[in-house]
Amino acid sequence: MPIVHIVLVKVKDAVLNNGFEEFKDKCSQLKNVPVAAQKLQDHKWGPPAYPGRTQGYNWGLYSLFATREDYEVYRDDEEHKNFSKTVILPNADEVLAYDFEI
Repeated sequence: MPIVHIVLVKVKDAVLNNGFEEFKDKCSQLKNVPVAAQKLQDHKWGPPAYPGRTQGYNWGLYSLFATREDYEVYRDDEEHKNFSKTVILPNADEVLAYDFEI
């Protein structure tokens, strides 16, 4: 069964005010992480369509995986974890991940 993986980010104000374009460029490099290239069926980064409903989350990732196993390989991969630690977490006040089967 396919898995949808959503990550919501509250980007730090300092990044929004100076460096947001660089942050977005770094986020777009997720596709170059080998496990992502192998396991992701689709993924998109973007801002909220309705910012008033987001409780402060202002950047998000949508990812689609063919199977739970593909997602778990991606989730547990060290390069993926390093991407999160070096790109997302230093630039975020909060991060929320939500995964569900479709």
